[in-house]
Amino acid sequence: MKTFITSDIHFSHKNIMSFCPDSRARFKGDVAYMDNKIILEWNEMIGEEDLVYILGDVAFCPWERAVSYLRSMNGRKILVKGNHDSKLVKSPQFVECFESVHDYLKITHNGTQVVMFHYPIAEWDQMHRGAVHFYGHLHGGRSGLEKYRAVDVGMDGNMCYPHDMDRLIAMALKGEIKQHHDKYGN
Repeated sequence: MKTFITSDIHFSHKNIMSFCPDSRARFKGDVAYMDNKIILEWNEMIGEEDLVYILGDVAFCPWERAVSYLRSMNGRKILVKGNHDSKLVKSPQFVECFESVHDYLKITHNGTQVVMFHYPIAEWDQMHRGAVHFYGHLHGGRSGLEKYRAVDVGMDGNMCYPHDMDRLIAMALKGEIKQHHDKYGN
């Protein structure tokens, strides 16, 4: 079993292709093609027993379509809600697609403390002790946290592919440990 992490899939969101032209250009402006290609590539990468953390913004469509997409995707899924999930999580059928749903999530993965939130946050639990912070929302944009152990896991920062959690943690651990109450970013 492998563990993956991603954010900001934005199924059925036509404008995401305009907002993120570098990562979404290969879909040629065709929303149905984008949705189907993401699912196809997801299933080529992720097995049925793999675990995937999704840090929000799953879809821009009615819950019925979002549920159909999620049910066709391999892996066990855990959702950390994003700003565009508020309507979808009102549907019990949508929520049932996930093992659990959170606003904020802290886990230990292979000995590393990981803090997950849809948004980048300047201070996260145990950061001064080396914990890493994974977030989305920025679609590959800069957060100002890049030198620290904080990483944007969004689809648009990875050409619309989920990230391997072990590889991403190894990358994050190369960053500086952000000191508690470091008001000058040093």
